[in-house]
Amino acid sequence: MNPKIDERIKEEYEAKIEGKFKIYIGDELYAKGKNKWTRYFASSLVQVVINTSRCGGCQYPPCKMEAYYMSRQYTARAGNDTSTPTSPDMTDLVSKIDIAPDTQNRALFKSSGYSEYSSRHKFMWNAGTIPAQTIGEFGVYLYLSDDSWSSPVENPNLWYVSTSDVLTVLVPYVNPALRLGARISSGDGDFDPIDYDSSEALILEWYVTIRF
Repeated sequence: MNPKIDERIKEEYEAKIEGKFKIYIGDELYAKGKNKWTRYFASSLVQVVINTSRCGGCQYPPCKMEAYYMSRQYTARAGNDTSTPTSPDMTDLVSKIDIAPDTQNRALFKSSGYSEYSSRHKFMWNAGTIPAQTIGEFGVYLYLSDDSWSSPVENPNLWYVSTSDVLTVLVPYVNPALRLGARISSGDGDFDPIDYDSSEALILEWYVTIRF
């Protein structure tokens, strides 16, 4: 194929997904950039795309069939590690500060040209919630598969459930739970370690954008 045509096709038809972040200390923007993904995010995203289901005998909600999606549960954590790069097989932060945000919320956005769609998760730890210490990593935890599933082509019985209420269900997630989906870290050069004195709120905004 003509290289110029090939490049034009790539530019015009390629869809891109990216995770971005902003870190605030109080009202001041401290850092912004891109996160690193784990395999759990990618695996679960594929399972959401392929998921389908058919109810039998339940004409009105709530149906006894349960569908799982990434933000059914969600949270974030900060951590102390300042030197370890992110690898796709990470299951948790290297040195997690296991203190939940005081508040968290979600929002959706779309462009007027229907070529960009974004989500935002915002997490805030109030002043005094996290004791003074060095912060070098953040993790976003979503309701994700454990990635132990095999292809339905190879193992179709894994994916189908039949009960008296549900005729056929294509199970979207395997052993879903809160799992690390994205990491932001000093070890990757995403931001300089924070000498956090706990006098102001610590805020993480995390965005997922699909652009095509």
